[in-house]
Amino acid sequence: MAVVSKLAGRRSRGIVWVCDIASSSKYFNSNESAEALEIFLQRFLFMSIIFVEAAGGRFIKWTGDGFLAWFETPLLRDAGKIAEEVYNAAWNLTFYVNVTQLCVEAPVKFKIRHAVTLEHDALVIELAYSDSSSTDVLGRAVVLAFRLSSIKAQFPNIITQGELLRHIKGASITHFRKLKFSKDEKLKFFKDEKWGTTNIFGSGDKTHKQASLKTVLRRTKKVIDQAEGKHPASAVRLKFTERVLAEMLTGPEWCRDVQTSLSDFSRDSFLGNLKQLVPILEKHKNDAPKTESK
Repeated sequence: MAVVSKLAGRRSRGIVWVCDIASSSKYFNSNESAEALEIFLQRFLFMSIIFVEAAGGRFIKWTGDGFLAWFETPLLRDAGKIAEEVYNAAWNLTFYVNVTQLCVEAPVKFKIRHAVTLEHDALVIELAYSDSSSTDVLGRAVVLAFRLSSIKAQFPNIITQGELLRHIKGASITHFRKLKFSKDEKLKFFKDEKWGTTNIFGSGDKTHKQASLKTVLRRTKKVIDQAEGKHPASAVRLKFTERVLAEMLTGPEWCRDVQTSLSDFSRDSFLGNLKQLVPILEKHKNDAPKTESK
């Protein structure tokens, strides 16, 4: 019989990050993908803890096919900065999964989804019993995050609140677009609850006016320079990357395989294709008729 030595709750404010694997139930119910998913889930759990803590958060619990993480935010003015760290971590985790599949061979492609919300009045519960201890976080925005995590979005597959985006100063790491839900979608995703459902944003491509060849060429060269380290990353992103790499390179052998796979992709597929694109763009730019200025 478990002996409870501590059961205490406190109020707090923070950012909630919920992540799960899309279509996990379907993959578990298939004999072809079930075994691969079991391996993937264990590796994903390992990496999730690394990414959450590298971003400065607390890994609260594993939910079977995903996780709940908590980022204490005592000062509301820090919400934007912390949210950017969470978006950056979610972007990188999605990138790792999409490119490497965590080096798990499977007949399907595993994908993850994220929801990030701001919880103003969380109840943080600390529980200690026998030789174990645990923490849980309760609140309306926590429930909302779990519901938002079932909604599809474009890469890096993040759904978040407009309220949280308002706290971000300057351009966000990820571009977000406001989502509109039909009556059926509101019933499906939110069980017909109205709180927090009117100002939801999903990650997606930014809508640009048709760019000139000169602009496309400039942007392409900028991406190449960033990938090759000619434009150093911000201190926050650099610190995050260093923490992740330190854990990955000292983890199980599959971690090093994942890191090698990601590096090979960045060097050969991503960066290599961009470099091949530059001379093509330059040729088209030089061949294009010049507009005479009035």
